[in-house]
Amino acid sequence: MTQAMTRDKVSGDALFILKSLKDNNRLGRSNKLADVKSALENSVSLEFDSYFFFLRKFHYIAMDREAQLKLTDQGERVVGGDYLDKFTGEVGEFFADQITSDGDDAGNSTMLQPPAPPATDLILEEPQPMPPPPPRGGRKPPQPEDFSPPSMPHVTAPESLPPGRGFSPAPLPLTAAVVQPQPMQLNQPISSPAGMAKGQDLDLRYQKFDPVGSGPLGTVFKGKHNALGLDVCVKELKDIFGYFSFLQRGEVIKRLKKELCAQAQVRHPGIVQVIDQNTDQARPYFVMELCKGSLREKLDASGGKGIPVPQAIRYFLQLAYGLRAAHQQGLTHHNIKPENVLFDAYGNAKLSDFGLSRVIEVDQTKGMPQVFVGTGGMGYMSPELIARAKDVGPSSDVYGLGILLYEMLTGQIPGRRSPLPSEINSDCPTKLDPIFDKMTQDRKDSRYPDFEATLDDFYNAFSGKEYLTKGDVILSSEVAAAS
Repeated sequence: MTQAMTRDKVSGDALFILKSLKDNNRLGRSNKLADVKSALENSVSLEFDSYFFFLRKFHYIAMDREAQLKLTDQGERVVGGDYLDKFTGEVGEFFADQITSDGDDAGNSTMLQPPAPPATDLILEEPQPMPPPPPRGGRKPPQPEDFSPPSMPHVTAPESLPPGRGFSPAPLPLTAAVVQPQPMQLNQPISSPAGMAKGQDLDLRYQKFDPVGSGPLGTVFKGKHNALGLDVCVKELKDIFGYFSFLQRGEVIKRLKKELCAQAQVRHPGIVQVIDQNTDQARPYFVMELCKGSLREKLDASGGKGIPVPQAIRYFLQLAYGLRAAHQQGLTHHNIKPENVLFDAYGNAKLSDFGLSRVIEVDQTKGMPQVFVGTGGMGYMSPELIARAKDVGPSSDVYGLGILLYEMLTGQIPGRRSPLPSEINSDCPTKLDPIFDKMTQDRKDSRYPDFEATLDDFYNAFSGKEYLTKGDVILSSEVAAAS
């Protein structure tokens, strides 16, 4: 039978970590984050990282540039027996979604007991049990000068929040809340109490259901905006940190938030709308408009023959206009591939995941490693992207969409001496051949510099207004088109 995860048990774990850091410092032992984590992670009930985030968030520990941990004044005072009620309350607030009992069912407060030390020589002395805290009314409340207040608002129970307003004591695993928070882990099969809908609440704002797709960096789930009843997609990027050390997490989070905020600023029919994000969680996620399948699925279903030419041209134009709008706001994609082309309920193509390749790109000045995640997008990358040149710009997206156009028309990814699209697919207009050819030139100075020039040539070639005129985005409004 699984032991109940009480507030006092988690508090004891957190206190144990603080006492271990103090003992290590006194005995001249390493307090580097990696060493402490390795020694203590098997001696605490929850993931060590969650305790680390809590202790740092509430200013009980600090970390220097060499990843050495030390107790703050607040941490020293808690280890010394002060402010234990406050400490326990903050534990309950931070870990509310993982605590199954507050440890006070019988009406008596349980003494904080740190767990037994690990079976290693990291801690030489047995941790001594802390004295029980005085009655709640029997001591003077801490004064403002005693410690800095936490940066987070104090919320005693999720149900006290106004409807539709989320509170996220980040970073924490995204978890479920029904009436009271329950311990749900994101990557476990989703279960629900009898008679309730199958799903998990995220920050009291979004409900997450079954996964609908996954990639090297994360998983996409169907979700719902609780306040509006709106169907959405939730993309969780938990896997992104598998490529980096713990100390590089901050840089990755900084980049991720920057790219998500940039994509959210571009409102266009050809771009998947980013609705919200929470990068302060242990497992960051962002929320997008709900889409129905990807171009990869359509290409796979074609059996290697590509998709009908009218559809391919419509998708090409929708994506070209979307990229032009993004470029006008200084946002490039640089990871164009069929998996990142999604469809709305009416079958219109939309581009997602702008800039995620930049989140994991090399930066020697900040200790970021060289990372190539998968090889699925390599065939669509321009030569300068593969070479990781510094002068990469909009023309690299022109190259990527040119390769994608060829694949939509022929079902194949072109090589250096591949036939032109019309030579493989007789339904393809020959007018598209020179446009594709110029979009995919290896040399940047031989390629279209941007989508403004690309669309100029397209509409000059199709001057009979078969696809209207430049500036007219062709959108479907028939739900059946999404099938």
